[in-house]
Amino acid sequence: MDYSILKKWCEQSDAHDLTIDSISHYGNQVAISFRGGKQLRIVLDSKDAFVYSQMAPGRRCDRIWPYLKHALLKKPVLAPKDRIITWDLHHIDIYNQLRRYVLVAELIPPKPNLILCEIKDFKGIVVDAIHKYSLADNPSRQMLPNFEYMSPFTRWKPVVKNLKPPYILTDPQSQETYQYEDVNSYLAAYHQKVIIAQQELGYRKRMLAGWDKLIVKQEKKLEKQRQELATAQEIDTWKLYAEVIKYNLDKIKQGQDTLEAINYYDEAMPTIHIPLKPELSPQANLNMYLKRYQKAKNGLKVIQENIRQGEQNLQQLKSAKARVEAGEELDPGLGQDKHQKGQDKLSLLDKLLKIKVSDEFEIVIGRKAKENDFISTKLGRPHDWWFHTRVFRGAHVLLRCHQKTDPPEELKRICCSLAAWFSKARFSTNVPIDYTQVRFLRKPRGSAPGFVTYTNQQTAYVDPLDPRQAREILGL
Repeated sequence: MDYSILKKWCEQSDAHDLTIDSISHYGNQVAISFRGGKQLRIVLDSKDAFVYSQMAPGRRCDRIWPYLKHALLKKPVLAPKDRIITWDLHHIDIYNQLRRYVLVAELIPPKPNLILCEIKDFKGIVVDAIHKYSLADNPSRQMLPNFEYMSPFTRWKPVVKNLKPPYILTDPQSQETYQYEDVNSYLAAYHQKVIIAQQELGYRKRMLAGWDKLIVKQEKKLEKQRQELATAQEIDTWKLYAEVIKYNLDKIKQGQDTLEAINYYDEAMPTIHIPLKPELSPQANLNMYLKRYQKAKNGLKVIQENIRQGEQNLQQLKSAKARVEAGEELDPGLGQDKHQKGQDKLSLLDKLLKIKVSDEFEIVIGRKAKENDFISTKLGRPHDWWFHTRVFRGAHVLLRCHQKTDPPEELKRICCSLAAWFSKARFSTNVPIDYTQVRFLRKPRGSAPGFVTYTNQQTAYVDPLDPRQAREILGL
């Protein structure tokens, strides 16, 4: 990110002198949440690293550095020679002692980093870092806990520009331009419209490439099967050649490549020419055609069935690719599995009960143990939401978030009510429903289909709601 923009952000930032509630790490970003709902986002993208603040809550992520809860974050300071922002943190520990930390955001491509240091004897001692490395990885310096922090050495020189609003952002996809009156709004929009959009585009390209690979593999398999079918359909030819050779064995000599004989099985009794392999004996040539005849006889129906199944599988793969092109998120892993045929999964996907809420959200309901297992362990992505009754046996309900956005609370509650309806508590009231993100689900090895364990759950008490009522509430 441009040094001048980072400098302007530090000057205008209001995300300081706030009490930390939690710190979370997800992908290439770290979110520092404060009391009151404000949040500081540190984006560690390999091409553009920067920071911004927002009021909207972030997604539930992996919590890091819990000992900084209740610490006071001070004003950001930008290094005069490079894109490094530091924050002082003051924390009162359980012994009522003041402990001073420094949070260092090295926003330098291609591998930006976030380092937490504690001030001891006027030195910054590394406590933890998002990216840790030793001198074997980087001969110029190391980034490991309990070692003194050393700033990176670069020959890069900042160029300070006099930036004035409005700040112009051009969407790389639509080429539409947007204007912002403050740097923080510009950086927040840049993260959504450029960084995240590029990540989504790259992820979707990889998904499409994965489905293309499966389609090409299936087409090659079908072509081979069709060639086998063409060979198998010559069953009558192999039988005729074998019969003619059998009655002319005494006329064939070793090294002969063609047998010219009369076809007594045809009323016109024409002369036919039968190809022979000169390296084989007369008896071996006979056995070769007998073997081809038996193989064609036994395999014709099998090959025809394999082709029929292969064409159906190819159609399913193309349909899955079309769904990805339409915006749906389907991992290519659904089309291949060592233990279960990928086509079985795609067929199961089509049979699931689904309620499409919008382009962003879709509700998927598993009504059998096999379906529950599929949507919880195969279909669900880490950012999707999972719902299940706490006490009663019932369906797994998956809320798919295609654009990785947080669903509204009302939509979560509807999913809870659907989970209550598809359970043994259908005719009860005030049913307890646990829900969490798929990232917190675990499938114990060797456990029965549909059995999972989970953490970081929340619990809602709801009345059951059937799909027809849910559709009415959603306006579908």
